[in-house]
Amino acid sequence: MIRFVLRRVLAAIPIGLIVTLGVYALVFAMPGDPLRELAGDKPIPAAVLAAKRAQFHLDDPFIVQYLLSMKDILTGHFGSTFAGADIADQLRLRIPVTLKLATLSLAFQWVLGLFFGIYAGFKRNGWVDRSLLLATLVLLAIPGLVAYFAAQYLFAVELKWFPVSGVLEGYPRSYLLPALVIGVLGFAGLGRLMRTSIVETVNADFVKTARAKGLGEQRVLWRHILPNALLPVVTFIGLDLAGLFGGAIITESIFNLPGLGQFMFQAIKLKEGGVVVLLSTLAFISFILINLLVDVLYGVLDPRVRNV
Repeated sequence: MIRFVLRRVLAAIPIGLIVTLGVYALVFAMPGDPLRELAGDKPIPAAVLAAKRAQFHLDDPFIVQYLLSMKDILTGHFGSTFAGADIADQLRLRIPVTLKLATLSLAFQWVLGLFFGIYAGFKRNGWVDRSLLLATLVLLAIPGLVAYFAAQYLFAVELKWFPVSGVLEGYPRSYLLPALVIGVLGFAGLGRLMRTSIVETVNADFVKTARAKGLGEQRVLWRHILPNALLPVVTFIGLDLAGLFGGAIITESIFNLPGLGQFMFQAIKLKEGGVVVLLSTLAFISFILINLLVDVLYGVLDPRVRNV
């Protein structure tokens, strides 16, 4: 297992460099002067502008700027944003916001998806099964952006059940509406996959053999059906976890949550390449760690995978 983890980590290093280089190149290619855009209509003295450009190495070639950003990340000296905010302080303030949103939305998604998926799979063609398939089909057809704005307008603006935006009302109330929207949209895919996986596993030959040997239904369920049915679901959950940061960019911007997603959106808008590379690196590291965790869970659920 240690060798397996080391191989994965070593293979991830060149991929991470390519990803961060590509992200920085896209930000670098964006038109406009970030310092002038930050100032808006206010005039900036030439001396101040030159000093700021020298401070952030904006006049250096692209590859030099990228290497300096990577050096800051590797040494832990993140510096400050163009507006003067300390990046390390911003991370300390924003990471908990994104984690709160992520844990709450995943709780909704996993509880709904696994419960209804397992129940519908065992009670195939029942009213719960048919209702699940219809409801998830409708949810999958709704674009996420439309769902966010529609939920915000209906439940926050019109009905006033939730805050419209921001975190002034604290946790969990300020996070409930965006977490519910993320959770319900994610539940659609997870529920259908869990239901399909259960149906396929229940009808498998090894389950029929276990029952023919006289094993009780509880033992067949916990020892034979669920461990095998959960294998594709674990992959789905791993990909879902890895994609949380990308979704947070949209969600936190719409609901004005001061998390990492909003920080990334602002950094892209202001062409702050160093911040974008830093956040992209954090997202990539979390993606690698989540994939390693998924591989370990595969080995726990199916011992045959350990030898692959």
